[in-house]
Parts: sequence; C-alpha cells; structure tokens
Amino acid sequence: MKNTWVLSVKTSLPDVCARVGDLKMHTYAFDSFEEARDAARAVMKSLAFSQNTMFDGKGRIKRLSEYIEDMWGNDEDEDDEYDICLTQKKLTEVQDALVRVFEGYDVVPHIPEGEFTDWMIAYRYENGEIVFFGDDDGPCNGYDPTIKTNMFSMTEEKDYFMYIDDLFGQDDCSSELYIDLVKAKEFTV
Repeated sequence: MKNTWVLSVKTSLPDVCARVGDLKMHTYAFDSFEEARDAARAVMKSLAFSQNTMFDGKGRIKRLSEYIEDMWGNDEDEDDEYDICLTQKKLTEVQDALVRVFEGYDVVPHIPEGEFTDWMIAYRYENGEIVFFGDDDGPCNGYDPTIKTNMFSMTEEKDYFMYIDDLFGQDDCSSELYIDLVKAKEFTV
C-alpha cells in the first residue's frame, strides 16, 4: 500500500483572528514524507519571512520579541542555568531556535529541558517538544500564548505539528497558526 502524508494549515494570517471565521484551512496530500516535510517547511518559511500580524518578516514572532524586550530582571543574576525562572536568555534561545526551524533547518536547540516560568507565561521543553502556556496570573492578564511544536528536527518519519497563538498580553486579537503533518491512516471496512 502507498503511503499518503497530509499537510493541513489553518491560520488567520496575514491578519489577526477576531472570530472563528477568520481561520482559513488548506489541506494537501503527498506521496512521500520528504515531499510533505518540504511543503510544510515552505509554508512556514513563507509565513515567517513575510510581514504579517504574527511575524516580523525575519522569522521572529513579533509578540514574543516584544515580551523578551520588556522582561524585567537581569540574566546575570541567574546562578543556575537550570533554575525554573524564565529569563530573557532562555526566551531568546527559544526564539532563535524557532527562526532556524522557520528557515527550514533541522535544529538541536540549546534549550535546557524542564519547565520554566516567570509566573505570567511558562514553557516546558522535553524530548524535542516545546509547549508555551499562560501561567499563574498570566491568563487573567491576557498572557496565554500557545507555541507548541516538535518540528525542531524533522529527520524521522513521524507526525509533526506547529501551533502558535501569539496572545502575549496585547489588548486586541491574537494571530493564529496551526500546522499538522500526519501520515494518513488506512481505512478498512
């Protein structure tokens, strides 16, 4: 039986998502994993390296960059690289790794494994997967971002995903991007 790989892209880009109808869905089928992976990377690169409400045209998530710039504290006070406190350095390392993913590269991120928080947002990184979420007072103050991906390295034939909702405390709507690359399941009656 022939393998079929399905790439689905649901996004509000180039605009924000004010209502569910603002999300547009596109689905593509490919005969090989390599074709599907290359298409997923092409979609990410096209979106991340164009000016839109989520990306700065250079592969950086605008709201994450603003959050990093506005963080208080001094990374020089950080005694232990694996401390649970979320710092500018840790977030910059995540942003830099994501830029490389959007460029289409397989990346070994220099991100310590574990869960890190500044009690507004947090992320957990383990086994090649990162998950951002609002933490503690964050969600009630408008800080409830989603960045969830396992696309750092796409050398293995398996299902991949990239989900971004850039809700980093802005007073208006967020931008949303959901990409799934999955091997189609065989249907039997």
